[in-house]
Amino acid sequence: MKFCSACGGRLEDKVPPGDDRVRRWCPACEVAHYKNPLVVVGCLVERGDELLLCRRAIEPAYGKWTVPAGFLELGETLADGAARETREEAGAHVEVLAPHSHLDLTHIGQHYAMFRARLTAPDIKAGVESLECAWVRRDDIPWDELAFPAVHFALRLLFDDQDAGVAHVHHGQIRWSGAGSRFSATNYELADHLRTPVRP
Repeated sequence: MKFCSACGGRLEDKVPPGDDRVRRWCPACEVAHYKNPLVVVGCLVERGDELLLCRRAIEPAYGKWTVPAGFLELGETLADGAARETREEAGAHVEVLAPHSHLDLTHIGQHYAMFRARLTAPDIKAGVESLECAWVRRDDIPWDELAFPAVHFALRLLFDDQDAGVAHVHHGQIRWSGAGSRFSATNYELADHLRTPVRP
């Protein structure tokens, strides 16, 4: 922000009185403007040994593959937002089954909340933000063509659970190395990984 939404004055960076960090501050009306993290919600939609993927029709990562996901809207629960994004991007109506992962990307101020889900109707259809949607087998996941590191790690965790025969709820930080592309999962690590088994 460059200008105050309250009075139109020019903002500056300052630690407001009683605060402990720099905010965008209006010296004219003495209002602090806060920038808070964004929440991304999405679904890992499974059908047998296949997973629903969408190829992005928008930037960033145009043409890359992802699971249906997007930003949470005001007034939504995490699960409702994940189901809505799945309808919008893949035309898929789903039942959210369980939380899967919460992945923090503090370097860009985003937090991913991913859910396991299943279809409640058979049809899928690419929405306006998707070039196409497809059911993809595990061995055919286009790892080098995935849009976002958080999606890469969420899928890896899903497949690790499948191999172990136990579903978990995962939490961790996707930590960037500080070098290389921020879109390449090879430049990240999963730190502070916590996992809790999901009871049947």
